[in-house]
Amino acid sequence: LPDIDLDFPRGLRDELIERVHRHFGPEYAVLTGAITTYKVKSIIQDLGKALGLPQEHLSLLSKRLHSHDAADLRDEMALLPDFRDRVAAPGWRDLLTLAPQLMDAPKGLSQHVGGMVLSSSPIPEMVPMRAGAMDGRYIMDWNRDSVADAGFAKIDILSLPVLDQIEEILDLVEAREGRRPDLSRIDPEDPNVYDMMNAGLSKGVFLLQSPAQLKMAQRLKSRNLLDLAYQVALIRPGVGVQGSAVSQFVERYRRGAKWEYDHPLERRALERGYGIIVWQEQVVQLIQDVAGMTAAEADEVRRAFARPNNEHLIAMHWERFLEGARRNGVARETARRIFGKINGHYMFPESHSHAFAITAYQAAWLKHYHPLEFFVALINNQPMGFYPMETLKQDARRFGVPFLNPCVNGSLVACDPERGSARLGLQLIKDVGSVKAKLIVEERDRRGPYVTAGDLVRRTGLKPQAVLSLTMAGAFDGITQNRKEALWEAGLHTRPFRNGQSALPVSMQDDVPRLPDFTEREKMMGEYRVMGIYPRGHLMEFVRPILGPSVLPTADVETCGDDESVTVAGWPVARQHPRGRDGTVFVTIEDETGDVQVIIWRDLFARRRRELGSQVVEVTGWVSRWDGTTNVIATDVRAIRSGVVMPASHDWH
Repeated sequence: LPDIDLDFPRGLRDELIERVHRHFGPEYAVLTGAITTYKVKSIIQDLGKALGLPQEHLSLLSKRLHSHDAADLRDEMALLPDFRDRVAAPGWRDLLTLAPQLMDAPKGLSQHVGGMVLSSSPIPEMVPMRAGAMDGRYIMDWNRDSVADAGFAKIDILSLPVLDQIEEILDLVEAREGRRPDLSRIDPEDPNVYDMMNAGLSKGVFLLQSPAQLKMAQRLKSRNLLDLAYQVALIRPGVGVQGSAVSQFVERYRRGAKWEYDHPLERRALERGYGIIVWQEQVVQLIQDVAGMTAAEADEVRRAFARPNNEHLIAMHWERFLEGARRNGVARETARRIFGKINGHYMFPESHSHAFAITAYQAAWLKHYHPLEFFVALINNQPMGFYPMETLKQDARRFGVPFLNPCVNGSLVACDPERGSARLGLQLIKDVGSVKAKLIVEERDRRGPYVTAGDLVRRTGLKPQAVLSLTMAGAFDGITQNRKEALWEAGLHTRPFRNGQSALPVSMQDDVPRLPDFTEREKMMGEYRVMGIYPRGHLMEFVRPILGPSVLPTADVETCGDDESVTVAGWPVARQHPRGRDGTVFVTIEDETGDVQVIIWRDLFARRRRELGSQVVEVTGWVSRWDGTTNVIATDVRAIRSGVVMPASHDWH
């Protein structure tokens, strides 16, 4: 039976799961189990602990790993100065020997995030089940593969944060304009929206925002929802591993390039993909038509490719495929080429592509026509998507939406529009969070604005660490512009007693000395530390003065000619290797003017891997202009020590 996927706003998913349990009863509706398996980092932690290796050393090694395969662990350790001498040491030697054997081994049983099995017969009579860790939830002890093998009907109740974002945008627009946009009536072929996408300006837009998608938009030049359905489907692992399949599709779809099938029986499956497997259904259709299998048998083959330790399954299915292909007049060599087009990496079902294309277009339309509300809702619904908030803030500035620091007298709990700007919410501040932010806002609404930092301490009872974070975030700047004086003033006041009795209000204004304020650099460092974002500027504004005159702003790369030598510097916001550890590495580096994608061949990556892990890097290379995109092909990478701890980047996914 096929899976049924239902996408709901994130805030509704948990409630819906519990309602399904209540409606059908725990004997007829249960969540599927999920078997967690050992990956390299969990192997290091568990196996290292069993071998008696120091926990701090194991944690350090886990943080410094690049590969996701335990078979590479020996080579990884040999590259790390702190660990290369331990490769042959007792305990560590055993770790290296045993680690590859644990890859993908079962580790534990948990619940699937939303996969529910519905049955007309009592499930406990067929499968073991139990109460879940969360009240009101029930779980079977089989995972999704076992459920599929048994032929159970499974419905995935999934959360899609973009739905929450879109609803919030519409609420904000209605509050400001007095009318609610009807997304069912917007023009699905609005050239302004597609121009924005095709210019690579879709950061923060559902499914269209990764560096690969931004480049694909510049190449495919979508002008309608069908184009967009192809675009969202092409940047999936199952399509990307097919050699140059993505480039071949663009050439055939956009430029009419000709192609030939390996056998006429491929036509029905591959014609709508222009000779390329773009969707899951094409795999099933291809196996049916070439090998004469039923749809259920063909889907069994497709699923086998996605299972771990599947060598014996693939060998068995190859023999079945070959036998059926020969009956249909397909030569062995041709059958082998066709079978080689099947892979176990994820690709979209065709219906997903079309449905998600509509949602992605609606989000893009809202970004183009309502950028303020778009970015406010985007921040409020994090985590969702690809980029840290600092990068989203930079993109918002390009759309005319400045960000404002949190303010104890101006901010709400969450981010909120304020006179054309996005005022950050108090809950974004480290050590404050939603509970303390709600306390601050409710006290302000009840008794009026805060007069001083000490007034807030006396009225809310916040502990020193939360007050320190509020100060470093600039939340007291509207009361006391000097942040050191705000800290001093806050420290003079006593918090309410534990029995709820208020402290005696005493004016201590004369006791606050005149102190030199933090420097702008210190303020920047503090804001990154407690919020992960610097609303007024960017780290590179402080690094730029120490760079050489030959280092270009990333925005200037667009004006450079093809093959022109350039040097750029910035914060790496995403490091990726879509073909795996030994493939090409793609790095997006950002500065105060924009960002640029850097392509690093594997030999350079092997030499400069440690430098690439720095918070700021300087890249020398040459400009590559190809098919509407601009990249820098790196010839050297140099680390720049900024002394600033930046937010976590999107690495190695």
